[in-house]
Amino acid sequence: MKTCILRFCALVAIVFFGSLAKSVAQYAGATPFEGDATAEVVRVTGATPDERLSQQTLVGPNQQPEWTTTRTFGTSRVYVRPPGTIANSNFWTPEFKDGEDEHAFRHEIEIGLPYRFQLDLYQNWGIRDGKSSYKGSSVELRYALAKWDKIPLNPTLYGEWNFNHNEPDVWELKLLSGDTFANRWNWAANFTFEQETGGGRETEIALSGALTCAVIDPTLNVGVETLWERKTEKGSRNDPEYELLIGPSVNVHPTPWSFITLAPLLGTTSDSPDVEVFVVAGFKILFGGPPGRSEQEAAVPASMFGR
Repeated sequence: MKTCILRFCALVAIVFFGSLAKSVAQYAGATPFEGDATAEVVRVTGATPDERLSQQTLVGPNQQPEWTTTRTFGTSRVYVRPPGTIANSNFWTPEFKDGEDEHAFRHEIEIGLPYRFQLDLYQNWGIRDGKSSYKGSSVELRYALAKWDKIPLNPTLYGEWNFNHNEPDVWELKLLSGDTFANRWNWAANFTFEQETGGGRETEIALSGALTCAVIDPTLNVGVETLWERKTEKGSRNDPEYELLIGPSVNVHPTPWSFITLAPLLGTTSDSPDVEVFVVAGFKILFGGPPGRSEQEAAVPASMFGR
């Protein structure tokens, strides 16, 4: 077991440090030096600098809005990290039903890779009946189909494998989408298919959605989130459980590099928990030096305004 873990860590190190050089090269290619007389800054006339919010500033070679570089929502993910960046996210998901509570914790490292890939590594544990237990580890890979705003809804493919401890492994596929409209409104939607590899062979299909508005740019976004899930097990595929949760969402940035997201959702069906709270907190790290002038002054495409 220890040998497998060491090999896995070595593989992750090779992937990360090998991609770091490519990531820096991509940033260098996408960002001209300020002293370069031939560098040309192109502005879109669809919005003036005063109209553009700082969280809509385009960053990195994918030219994606700044708000997509952190976990803006509790239930939904968006796009990929810029190459050459790392983020740490910590999840706490307490669930309350019929007077009982269960707490799930996940600690995640997100690594932005070249060519619109992202690698995420998780450690998972939980608390139930007052006892804590190790749940296992997870590996996730994302791939964005194009640079930001080149394809409507910015589709991103997502795959995850959960190496569970004392439980069957679970694999998961997602289709991520998201965008901005009317300058202040950010939204995301995810379609999820999840399959347990043993035991009850539980199958889960889920849809999640989120919409927030920039109340104080870039510090505070407020909105709403929802999560719908359909779960079945072998032997009872015709008797599914349905969960539907909905509630407010708050995203706060205490500093430019840190964030806290809170989404307390209320259950609306008999199978749903009474309350499930999604709490995410973390910070991000940029490699490859500070952004150049073209990144700092990049204007948001006109198509993102007045949608």
